[in-house]
Amino acid sequence: MGELEHKFSNLEKPEEVAERIHEMKKEGYQFLYSDKAKRLIIGEEWPYIEGKEDSPYESIMKKVSEILGISDRKTYEEVDERYNLTMY
Repeated sequence: MGELEHKFSNLEKPEEVAERIHEMKKEGYQFLYSDKAKRLIIGEEWPYIEGKEDSPYESIMKKVSEILGISDRKTYEEVDERYNLTMY
């Protein structure tokens, strides 16, 4: 299990996932919504989304997006407003 999978492995509630994202952002990780992937991605995943290689982060970030209820830009914006994922 990779580091990212480990950080999210036992989380099942949106509140828990949002809190983990906040903790990771404080450690320097970046999270953003990708219109192309139609889900939340971690910053390190960006080159994979824009390229042709499969992302090693895809599975866990799909799970994170599912738990948070993110399926498109509209739901991302709603979740961001609810949990302040961007931390602005």
